[in-house]
Order: sequence, then structure tokens, then C-alpha cells
Amino acid sequence: MTKLRPLERIFSITNSGTDKLVMLFGIPIKIDRTKYFKNKPIDDNKIVMDNYMGKGYGCNSKYVAEKLLDLYPDKFDIVWVVSDNEKEISEFPIGIRTVKYGSVRAIYEYLTAKIWLSNYHKISYLKKGLIKRKGQYFIQMWHGSLGIKKIENDVPLLTIENDWLNLAKISSNMVDYWISNSTFETDIYKRAFWNVNKVVEYGHPRNDIFFKSEKEQQEIKDKVFQTLQVDKNKKVLLYVPSFRDDEKLSCYGLDTSAIANALKEKFGGDWVIAIRLHPRVKKYSSKLFSFNDKVVDATYYPDIQELLLASDIAITDYSSCIFDFMLSRKPGFIFATDIEQFNTDRGFYYPLESTPFPIATNNYELIKNIENFDYEEYKQKVEDFLKDKGCMEDGHASERVVDLIEKIMSGEVDE
Repeated sequence: MTKLRPLERIFSITNSGTDKLVMLFGIPIKIDRTKYFKNKPIDDNKIVMDNYMGKGYGCNSKYVAEKLLDLYPDKFDIVWVVSDNEKEISEFPIGIRTVKYGSVRAIYEYLTAKIWLSNYHKISYLKKGLIKRKGQYFIQMWHGSLGIKKIENDVPLLTIENDWLNLAKISSNMVDYWISNSTFETDIYKRAFWNVNKVVEYGHPRNDIFFKSEKEQQEIKDKVFQTLQVDKNKKVLLYVPSFRDDEKLSCYGLDTSAIANALKEKFGGDWVIAIRLHPRVKKYSSKLFSFNDKVVDATYYPDIQELLLASDIAITDYSSCIFDFMLSRKPGFIFATDIEQFNTDRGFYYPLESTPFPIATNNYELIKNIENFDYEEYKQKVEDFLKDKGCMEDGHASERVVDLIEKIMSGEVDE
């Protein structure tokens, strides 16, 4: 048995989040360690990035990071906060440092970085003592895209939690630049978030992928097929359902066998169905689907944009990814078994019927929509929809965000 020194009988020290927990005669006393970081100098070359609360290397931040590494190699200190398990399945290029999401080190990086680049609120960090200091900039790119389902302040179900609501407001108030891809999205930002001031319609960096050269796109497709172990001669349907606030699972009943047969009859070729579940539902993937060489689990593939690019057809219910996929002009379908309930619980910004996508509420209707699909009519509806929403995606969003970063770093913008 280890003999305790006199002081150790009185004090014991453990770590708890960002705090040092001192036990004085068994009574816990928290010491906020972040206060020491708040006096550290801000690094004018440091950028901290993340993706949806510690997820892997993906979404808008990824494509801004790659453009920074391409245009300004070795110039910036790029830090990515990521959870341990996501780090294991993600590929971070040389030039990006990773720190654990929610850690004391992550707090330090945030408090000493010139720029925060994100696609979600900073709620978890606000709980740990994060503040935005004078001289720091927060670029918020969010994770939607012409999305149909209501978000944030437009959803009473979300805002009834006062603790979440208050912190979401604080996070929103800290944002200096909101990155939008359309007049529609700009309007949504202003009504769904709080104290939104500077919105710049640059496009979403993640959507630049749909404007890459044929050679670059083929390289990405090859990587996806190899990772998912799909024969390169197969065609791929990507099924990307959204989550339900009540975590209901009955809405995910896609008849994969019947759908694959319908696709073969309509479009030819042999089809593989790739399933990409929402992060909040992925723990149920093996319960919902039987995976084999014809139905593959793509839930843990870190970058959904690469999956979209590699797929020939996409199906969703309410996920905004279908509106990214639309930019490829490839066929998209809606399979939503609970439209009325979802509209009541969450709500839509516009009717599903106003989108270019054929709508099905059951497998029979989905098969019929595949059989009757008119590609020329669909493409025209896509063009009309993008025009109506004021979409300005052109493949140069990453460049615009990088240009903004460079101007901030060089002091060309006002605080």
C-alpha cells in the first residue's frame, strides 16, 4: 500500500473537463484552468476548424483547409478538433494538427487562434468557459444547403430547452461572417439564428467538389469504391435518411432488394446500395440493415460529399445533402414515410412537392417513381429550382473563403 505524504491526505487532484478538481478534506473545489489561456497572446496565423461536434475530416471546413494548404503551404497553423474515434477513420493531410474535441488543449487552441472556422454552434465549449476575445474572428459555414426542414429558432421543439437556447444565442452572437450559398439561405440565417449581421454569399466550399475536372472526380470515385469495397463496374445508389428528434426507427424501411431491381430495369447495370445514416442514428446501422456485397455500410465514411460525387443516384427523406447532390444533375428521389408527422414536429420551409425530386411515402410508390422517371423533365426542374432559390454555387466557394481568411490575417478587415 502506497504511503500518502501529509499534504496528500488533505488534497487530492483529478481532472474534470477543463477544470482541475481539488478535493479539500473530501470537498470538491473547481479551478477554471481556461482563465490562464485567456491571457495568452493570439496567434495571428492560427486557424481552428471543426466539423459538427468533433466529427471527422469533412464538410465545408475540409475544403477550405485543402484550399489553404494548396494556395498558402506552410503559412498557417491549421488545427482540427476531432473526437478520437473519428480521427481513426479520417485522413488528415500533412499540414493539419489534430487535437481532441472537448479537451483542455482544444480550449487553449480556440482561445489563442485568430480565426474559428466551423459548421455548428460552440455550445459544448461555452459550457467549458470558452469566450471570444477581442481580435478573434468566427466564420460560421453551417452544414445545410437549401435545406427543406426548419432549423434552430424556427423549430419550437428545439428552443424549449432554455440552457441550449441561451448558449445557441451566445454562439450565434459571436459569429462575424456567415457563409451562404443563396438568397434563400441568407434569409433563413437571418430568421433562424440570432443577431445575424454579416452574411456573404460565397457558396458552400464542400460543393466545389461537383465542379472539379473529370480526372479529379474520377480519382475521388476510385477512392470511394475502394474504401467501400465496391466493384468499379457497379452503379451506386446512396441512401441518406435524416434523423428524427424522437429517434424513431420505423421510417428507415427501404426495400433494398426491390429498389435495386427497379434501378436495373430502368437505368441498366448492376446496383449497389450504400447506406449513410445520420451521426445520431449510426449506432443502429446493423439493426436496420443487413449488409453484404449489394448493400454496404457507408455511415463511417468521413466525407459525405465524396460519397455523393461517387454515386449515380441519391435517395433521402429530408436531408439537405440531396440539394448538394442536385448540383451534379444526377437523379434524386424522396422516400419519406412520415411526411405529415415530420411536418408537424419539425416543419418545412417549402413543400416537398416544389422540389425536383419525385416523392414516395412507401416502397411501392418509390419503385413507381423510378420506373416513370423522366430525366429531361427532372433536369429542367433542377434548373428552375436553383434559380428560384437564388443559388450561386460555381465551384469557387473555397477560394472566396480563403481570400476572406487572408484579408483577416493581414488586417484588411475591420473588427
